[in-house]
Amino acid sequence: MSFQQEEPGKVFPHHRQSIRLPKHDYTWTRGYFVTIRAKVHEPLFEIPALRAILTEEWEALPKRFPGVTLDEFVIMPDHIHFIIFLNGLAEHAPTLGNVVGAYKSLTAVAWFRHNEAAKVECGGSFWLRNFFDRVIRDLDELESIRQYISNNPRKLETREQ
Repeated sequence: MSFQQEEPGKVFPHHRQSIRLPKHDYTWTRGYFVTIRAKVHEPLFEIPALRAILTEEWEALPKRFPGVTLDEFVIMPDHIHFIIFLNGLAEHAPTLGNVVGAYKSLTAVAWFRHNEAAKVECGGSFWLRNFFDRVIRDLDELESIRQYISNNPRKLETREQ
């Protein structure tokens, strides 16, 4: 945890530094490579019902947010990767943080409700607080990231053997 000094000699432990690019407008028309991790390093996302929720909510994002276009998407045991395009010219264009935050919230609520209906106890959100993003700069980088995402499950299989 980083501590920021706001008053000489006084430490404020609850101020977190953002990992977003400081001068980047996250509503710009652009593609992003995003990784969202679970709080635990366990194969949480291998639970079929949770995988279904993660997929359904991913596919529903363009209906919720104008100007959002989905690209590659993969669910790994404890994280997901995806490519998403934002159209900053769309009316009420969301930021990348709005889209990712909504996705995390919608999936967590749907999972909670699923478990509640099944009379299974589960804790709160299963996501880490933040997410990791990379601005996709050109078509070569886009293709490279698409390959990385699509090859990720196979790389995991070969590591486990």
